[in-house]
Amino acid sequence: MNMFSMIHLVKNSLREYMLDSYNLLFPNVCIHCNTILLYQEKHLCTKCRFSLPKTHYHLLKDNPLEQKFVYEPRVRGASAFLHYHKGGVAQRLIHTLKYKDEPEIGTLMGKLYAPELLEANWPVELIVPVPLHRSKLKKRGFNQSEKFGEGLSEIMEVPMDAELVRRVKRTSTQTRKSKVERWQNTQDIYQVTQPQKIAGKSILVVDDVLTTGATAGQLVSELILRQAASVYIATIAAGK
Repeated sequence: MNMFSMIHLVKNSLREYMLDSYNLLFPNVCIHCNTILLYQEKHLCTKCRFSLPKTHYHLLKDNPLEQKFVYEPRVRGASAFLHYHKGGVAQRLIHTLKYKDEPEIGTLMGKLYAPELLEANWPVELIVPVPLHRSKLKKRGFNQSEKFGEGLSEIMEVPMDAELVRRVKRTSTQTRKSKVERWQNTQDIYQVTQPQKIAGKSILVVDDVLTTGATAGQLVSELILRQAASVYIATIAAGK
């Protein structure tokens, strides 16, 4: 073994030792059950990952999400990876993703959900994430829907364009608003920047959480106005 190889080996050994020491003092724990994560586990332990509350909506025709968009015949499918319950694992994942600076959780959710969406055989040609207003994007540093879309795009091999739609109106929080108030709060908030890239395409709209469908619904309407051939919707989680 030459000197260069020996130095490289020592450096790698020291790096691994320092990493092991750090993990011993500050162990990574599962977001949901707080057990210490094992080697190569990220954010969720294996047990919690296998017990995720999946909706399987992608296999159910006229599922509860699709029923929220019955008014628009060009919405051909809508699905969510997880059921959203107060205090549940989906809520913890979304909260950690959005408010604890963990954008990789969004990408992980996309990678985990993509194989299931492929089972639905949706003929999507382009992924469009629900955009954030520039003020919120600046504060958070990333768009959680875009991160989810990145994970889906990588596994599904469908391109994503996060620049096709801008959020031009900042709205107040949707929390504690009625269904009607949510729809009123989200009117005229999106602008398509390059309509020619939308026309005639089958678009997959992605978001983090869908409840009433108000936010995603306004984006869907804008895409259809710009002559999208069909629209599909996929979210990390869905509430009632």
